[in-house]
Amino acid sequence: MKFNITILYYCFILTLLYVAWIVFKSMRKKKNYNYAFRQPKMKFTKSNYSKEEINTAFTDAGINITTDKYNNLRLIIFLTTVILTCISYHGSRLPIVLALWSTAYLISAPVIRLGKKDSPFMLVIKMIKTMQNKKKDTEIYRILIQLKNIAITQQDKPYSADYTINQLIKFSKLTRNALINFLMYYNLGKEDEAYKKFTKDINTQMGNDIGMILLKLDKLNPTELIEQIDIIKERNREKHITEKHRKQNAISDLIYLPIIIPVFILFLNFIMITVWIPRIEKVIFLN
Repeated sequence: MKFNITILYYCFILTLLYVAWIVFKSMRKKKNYNYAFRQPKMKFTKSNYSKEEINTAFTDAGINITTDKYNNLRLIIFLTTVILTCISYHGSRLPIVLALWSTAYLISAPVIRLGKKDSPFMLVIKMIKTMQNKKKDTEIYRILIQLKNIAITQQDKPYSADYTINQLIKFSKLTRNALINFLMYYNLGKEDEAYKKFTKDINTQMGNDIGMILLKLDKLNPTELIEQIDIIKERNREKHITEKHRKQNAISDLIYLPIIIPVFILFLNFIMITVWIPRIEKVIFLN
């Protein structure tokens, strides 16, 4: 029973801290929020569970798996953990651990939306996609440096888009397939399709920028190419500076948390000791 009381106690604390954080954010933004607790409507319709969209989400995040394989793997892991839990745990802890694993299994369902918001599954996929895009942008930045080196060394010699892209492919890893597909469509004279395919594979601002440069390789002289590369690098530098300032502002907001959290914890601890724990012990004693 003490184990269950401890869980309830910390769940209660976490819930109140979450509500306090929402109120704190509203105070920082100086906006008025009307909080209404409504029952969420979770309808698993076709739009919420579309294999095509989920497969596309996996591909965009760089995860080489299909929806069916993901569901099979998820089910196998769940059944294995349930069996191991039944073997390892006994008594009052068993239902709690099984409930936690069941909750994790439901949360990991490949559903696009829950109500009007993204599901936990999609939030994780988007987080992985953001990390993958950052890695691609880092590689594109290196490719831009290599492209600039080619333009400098080839100033007195004619160069073609075919030669330049083939050189870039040698220095690529995450963007290799995108460059190969671009070169294939480009050599077939399908420049628009080459650009669309490239920007779809690398769906970032730097991907769009370098895609435009690759389209103009046969038209730009080395000096113009270097100027275009310098413009993109400067824009990327300004973007990083802006993101750095945004992170610093977020950190400055979080500085207030160490002051607020101890006050809430003391208040909640006082309530638990003086009100809740005596009542719970009284109920247990009566039972």
